[in-house]
Amino acid sequence: MIKTLRFWITLLVSFAMIGILSITLLSGYYVTKENLINNSLEINRVYSMKLAQLTEEVFKGMQSNLQVKASEMSAEIDDAEKLTEKLADLISSSKNFNSLSVVNKDGVVLATSPEVGIVGKKLDTEGPKEALSERKNLISTPYRAATGRLLILISTPLWNEKNEYLGFLSGTIYLQEDNIIHDILGEHFSTDGSYVWVVDNKGMLIYHPDPERIGETVLENEITQKILLHKSGAQKIMNSTGKDYLAGYTYIKSSKWGVVSQTPYEASVKPLSGMVYKMLLYALPFVMFFFVLTIVLTERLSSPLRKLATFSANLKENGGQSECADIPTWYFEAKQLNGTIHEYAKSQQQRVADYKERSYTDPLTGLKNRRYGDKVTARWTMDNRPFSMIMIDIDHFKAVNDRYGHQIGDEVLKFLSGKMSEIIRGDDVCIRLGGEEFVILLAETDVQEAMDIAERLRINVSSTICPTNNNITISLGVGSYHSNRETILELFSRVDKALYQAKVDGRNRVVLSEN
Repeated sequence: MIKTLRFWITLLVSFAMIGILSITLLSGYYVTKENLINNSLEINRVYSMKLAQLTEEVFKGMQSNLQVKASEMSAEIDDAEKLTEKLADLISSSKNFNSLSVVNKDGVVLATSPEVGIVGKKLDTEGPKEALSERKNLISTPYRAATGRLLILISTPLWNEKNEYLGFLSGTIYLQEDNIIHDILGEHFSTDGSYVWVVDNKGMLIYHPDPERIGETVLENEITQKILLHKSGAQKIMNSTGKDYLAGYTYIKSSKWGVVSQTPYEASVKPLSGMVYKMLLYALPFVMFFFVLTIVLTERLSSPLRKLATFSANLKENGGQSECADIPTWYFEAKQLNGTIHEYAKSQQQRVADYKERSYTDPLTGLKNRRYGDKVTARWTMDNRPFSMIMIDIDHFKAVNDRYGHQIGDEVLKFLSGKMSEIIRGDDVCIRLGGEEFVILLAETDVQEAMDIAERLRINVSSTICPTNNNITISLGVGSYHSNRETILELFSRVDKALYQAKVDGRNRVVLSEN
């Protein structure tokens, strides 16, 4: 089969169309996936925040109910029967508490509702002790009560008319039984496997869909650690079973709890496959249309050249004779087209070379960038060429930006770049890693010579007035590459540690990295 220009153009365009379609679908896939993940994170963050606000409002309401009844309880402190009646009325009107109690200043239970068998007993558990000690409105941390239940105590102090402390009125929430927290958080708005859990200020689970996990400490959980630092936000995490979730979390100031809402990662990205299928389905008619259009245009574009090729073949068969009078004209146009294509290709190659050079250059300082540094170190290591490295960081550069502005900060970076360029030799390379961090790669240089160069640079910089009209200082780490004993990444890490040590030791100094 003779492969004509038409065939190759059609094949090339087909590959291009398939490539464009593939790239479009692939980019659409990743963009959609990222949007789904971000959307799920934001939904869970907002949902956890709303639940936290609702929980906080409920607990404030519970404390308010206790405060309203405190004066009545104080008036009847010596009448256990009336106290019991009032507690019964309060618990029937408010469904938020699992039980209510009045405890005197000695920690003895005067009345409860419902009766749990502790009237007349002195309480010595954590919650009551804290209430007696603090003598203020509080929400206790979870603790084991005398009944063996894991609970939270919400209390308000009782005072008589002489402002004498009488004890406290308290309501309890049984964490491992039906309670107000379960009513608020128990059913997630989403039915895709999402759920909510709550930890206290010590990392203990005070609510979880699995009742057996309530009371468990989950300090190793990343979100728990952030909640203990009073943070709120959203992130991807792995739960205790090794399954990925997208979670939002909110810290509650009043109770010092954290509410976490999380959705299975797989459920969040599940719509992705359907979306990609629809994208492909919608794109196919356009692809087919442009494919047919490509065939038509290819025929039109290749027809003149095909005629020229046929004419050339006829010339060969006829011994250079032809009846076509316009042969020179067609031949001239083809020659011009060929020359133009070559010139265009040459200009494109130059443009690519220019783009390549730009891709290796830091636009601010004119130094080479990390990508070029990786290329150089790879070539030197492949050639077994010894070299040393100086890693540089401007001391207190953030203060320069904060005080003089980023424009002057950029001028300071250019200033340092110029000083670096002054000390390098033929094959040495100055690199800006990013920010105020720089590297000098010294070819055929041992560590002692590298230390001397680094010290000269340090002194030169510190003794020269920079664009801030003041002096700046730099910290430097130095090391030589040990062939066959470390990787380039290990070299960078080793020299970076030396740089860090220079800053720890007081800055404005050169530190040699450990071998």
